[in-house]
Amino acid sequence: MKRVAILLVLFAACATTTKSNLPEPGIGIEQVVGPADLGYPYGPIEVKYNLAVQNNATIPITLTRVDIRSDDPAGGAYSLRRNFYNFHQVIPPNSVGVVTFWARAMSWGRGMRDTEPVTVRGVAYFQTPTGTTQKVFIRELSQFSQ
Repeated sequence: MKRVAILLVLFAACATTTKSNLPEPGIGIEQVVGPADLGYPYGPIEVKYNLAVQNNATIPITLTRVDIRSDDPAGGAYSLRRNFYNFHQVIPPNSVGVVTFWARAMSWGRGMRDTEPVTVRGVAYFQTPTGTTQKVFIRELSQFSQ
């Protein structure tokens, strides 16, 4: 019985994760290449994003992963597949780091939806010297030329 209790305590200790008490990082996302740049095709496309992370902490943080998807699959010029992208981008204290990535999407071609904004929902995961943290972000991305 003691062995079982010790194993349970050991497994519980291994299963816990640390959460950092750092100031939340700021997240910004920009669509660099979208359906308009590709001629409004109908079918699978890849959309290019720049993801900016503002480190508000006094210690470096490392962006390790980003999960991203479209928030409303029934609206927008395209729909993103739910997917994740791994990174190892160190962001120094009190600075901004930018990563670029391509995400797979389904474009709906020319029509009433081609200029509708796309709402993306994501989670950015970070590793810090004091533990791990994550930040949820939701952004509406315009499909009009800036």
